[in-house]
Amino acid sequence: MNDIRGNLLLSGRTVVVAGATGGIGEGMTLTLLRQGATVVATGRSEERLAGLAAYAKDAGSGTLVTHAVDVGAPDSESVRARLSGYGALDGAVITIGDWGGPERTGILDTTTTEWQSMIASNLTSHFHALRALTPLLSRDGALVHLSGFSAEIPYPFSALVGATNAAKKSLVSSLTAELNGAGPRVYELIIGPIRTRPRAAIGADSPGWFSAEDLGRHAGRLIAGDSPHTAAPLQYLITRAHGVRTTPPE
Repeated sequence: MNDIRGNLLLSGRTVVVAGATGGIGEGMTLTLLRQGATVVATGRSEERLAGLAAYAKDAGSGTLVTHAVDVGAPDSESVRARLSGYGALDGAVITIGDWGGPERTGILDTTTTEWQSMIASNLTSHFHALRALTPLLSRDGALVHLSGFSAEIPYPFSALVGATNAAKKSLVSSLTAELNGAGPRVYELIIGPIRTRPRAAIGADSPGWFSAEDLGRHAGRLIAGDSPHTAAPLQYLITRAHGVRTTPPE
């Protein structure tokens, strides 16, 4: 993984991380701070944001600002107004939503309530976040959006996760086409299982997985325009062995 490395590429730049208090968001936030960014970490819980601030206090030369706001809320105009004080953003990372729980339910046994809940938390919230954050980015900025590899493959007994990931991928790809080079760069990162602090705590860990910090380093390089993958709006980070790809691994 010689194209995922840390340095001060983001010194003087401001990056919003939506979902910063989650396992992936936390690791990405730490790495963006180490790259010198001013990171505006957003989340819905003041308590969890305070915990993130305590954990990241010695993370690096960047500056952490926490902001309690739900970027996935329906009133995107209000969200933009609350974040407008940071000026034109250089980057935004969206790592929100429902990555799926341990329960395994078949399509035919899924209730309408479960369906509607997943659509709201893992698709509609992303639509709202894209609508809120994209206009805040500078023309030369970059938005990095994360979706799971279930977007690409059958996902038996967790089909709602796969369906919403596939829909998110389509949504972001369409946004890229609509901007057509006239706005910020948009990246869809399709990811496999990711090493995070909460996962490690329950024994779910593998050295073959990318870590949340790896994702942060990669996102930082994309935002800075310093990656060999800068021109590729769709990228796959499934396992370390596969590396960073622009087509799905076989």
